[in-house]
Amino acid sequence: MKLPKSYYVALALFTVVLQAQEFNEIKVDSIVTAGIKTQAYPGAQLLVFKKGQVVHHKSYGYHTYDSLVQVEDHHLYDLASVTKILAGTLSFMKIYETGGVDLNAPIKTYFKRLENTNKKNSTLKEILSHSAGWEPYIAHQTTLRRKNGRFKKRGVSLERSSKYPTAVYDDLYAHKDYKKLIYKRIAKTKLRTKGEYLYSGLWFFFLPEWIEERTGKSFSNFLSDSFYKPLGADRLGFLPLEKFPKAEIVPTEIDSYFRNNLVQGWVHDEAAALMGGISGNAGLFGNAESIAKVLEMLLYGGTYQSQSYLKKSTVDLFTQKAYPNQINRRGLGFDKPDYLIEETYPSKSLSPQSYGHTGFTGTFVWVDPIYETFIVFLTNRVYPSRSQRGLYQLGIRSKLIELTIGIP
Repeated sequence: MKLPKSYYVALALFTVVLQAQEFNEIKVDSIVTAGIKTQAYPGAQLLVFKKGQVVHHKSYGYHTYDSLVQVEDHHLYDLASVTKILAGTLSFMKIYETGGVDLNAPIKTYFKRLENTNKKNSTLKEILSHSAGWEPYIAHQTTLRRKNGRFKKRGVSLERSSKYPTAVYDDLYAHKDYKKLIYKRIAKTKLRTKGEYLYSGLWFFFLPEWIEERTGKSFSNFLSDSFYKPLGADRLGFLPLEKFPKAEIVPTEIDSYFRNNLVQGWVHDEAAALMGGISGNAGLFGNAESIAKVLEMLLYGGTYQSQSYLKKSTVDLFTQKAYPNQINRRGLGFDKPDYLIEETYPSKSLSPQSYGHTGFTGTFVWVDPIYETFIVFLTNRVYPSRSQRGLYQLGIRSKLIELTIGIP
């Protein structure tokens, strides 16, 4: 049987596509493994989604440099500040839709803990776009010890009790009022110049309590019921040791000050740890596959597998530049490309409509609706120490974007 000429033309084109994809995958693998060989991180997970399907999903390397535990697709990473969009901002977007929240109203309107502070007139739009002048962070862990090295009272204790009920690590517990102390410290911080871009995670510490007050559900349950469970993102959540074996959780840092041990299964961020591991700022753990389901929902305007989770108008609003006429690349909670620097952040291959976030531990997610693609890249670049900056110096994330955007 003689096949039509069109068949052979289609076959030739299909072969070219496969060869191009294979070539790109080889380059992708070489970039990720180069990071492992140079000890930018001991292992990683990478997932790339393009035009309706996952075109690359692979785990690399090991949990640590001793090469004992190989990274597998179901293993969990500490997502650090990626929590800000996959938990903090996501939960707020849901409340914004259903609760009639005015983004231009002063924060005192909704957050009563801030009504008598110097932050009372900051708007939610300013806060979410990091232009409210709030301080970036408070290193609470530096205030916990006396000069002799022992922990101060009303801080943390080596024994659990009614006064110290909140676990922050193995055999380390926070005082029952420590969360209130965190709120007070944030409230008392000075304000810098309003309107100028200054990244700050402080507002996200107030979110869990606020969500619970408005919904009657805990922060974790609200996220799980509204997004994670129905999406099938069963490996995305807080306090992973309550659900998963420690062996399935990739370690982060060997903490030499606060916990004096390997941090594994406990949130790396010290402030989030002192909040009990649950914060809008950090604390979320997940694997690439579960994260991908949330990103696919965002990519398609709040819809996943024909079920609506958010309105497209909400997704568009939060993921576009909040102040397009100012020198501030940020959206509302979401990070955006920066084309005003010498080397475009995070890559010149991305469209202006793209958005995402990075995490201190070495995590990275980015969505580009124009190219109908997203990337999830998870590492523990802080192992064994946060001083390891090879991930940044080698430009690994930018190189991966430049390759994966072009996968057919």
